Amino acid sequence: MPDFQKPKASGLAIASLICGLLGFVTFGIAGIAAVITGHMALSAIKKANGALAGRGMSIAGLITGYLTVLIIPVAVLAGLALPVILKSKMQAERAECMSNVRQIGLALYGFDEEHGVFPSDEIATEQDEFKGLTGARVLDQLEVSDAAVDVDRLLAVGKQWKGDWLYFTGLSSEAPAEAPVLISPEIDGKRIVLRVDSSVTSVAAADVASMDLTKAIAIPAPPKRK
Repeated sequence: MPDFQKPKASGLAIASLICGLLGFVTFGIAGIAAVITGHMALSAIKKANGALAGRGMSIAGLITGYLTVLIIPVAVLAGLALPVILKSKMQAERAECMSNVRQIGLALYGFDEEHGVFPSDEIATEQDEFKGLTGARVLDQLEVSDAAVDVDRLLAVGKQWKGDWLYFTGLSSEAPAEAPVLISPEIDGKRIVLRVDSSVTSVAAADVASMDLTKAIAIPAPPKRK
């Protein structure tokens, strides 16, 4: 009877599979070896005419090798770039918010020229046109008086902003120049402060927490429109 011997497993095929798997923990470096040994193994198996086995391992090594060589470096680069992208987005949102706060500052001064004071609960009780616009709705007086258009748009912030707006009622353009009028919610450890002199600055949230906030009204930030 003929003596049928089981084909010997290709060492290159085994090496390709192992290197392909190691490629996931070596950030694709071992994947290069997996691709090279995988092609060499397939060539050797073909030339051996059945004397070598391991075609399946070679193909598996090639697949995992190409995956780790092509995908993992891209994923690593994306992971490194993500914090930079997020930081840039925060900076852009902060700049947009500062621009909106400046517009609110101009509106406050326009309101002050007409009424002698910034929006307040007292004015809402004295003048029928502002009836009901008290507390968290106090800044809507700017819109009713045509000093500002679409206050909610100016106060809208993204989901990553934390907390409420803080509005200091009972002030006017005659108040001390450095007195805060409006403080934004927090983003990246910073809050934007509008002062009586119309200056707009980015201030550490910890510094805002140390201010006297007893006269501040909390105004929930509207969601940013898409």
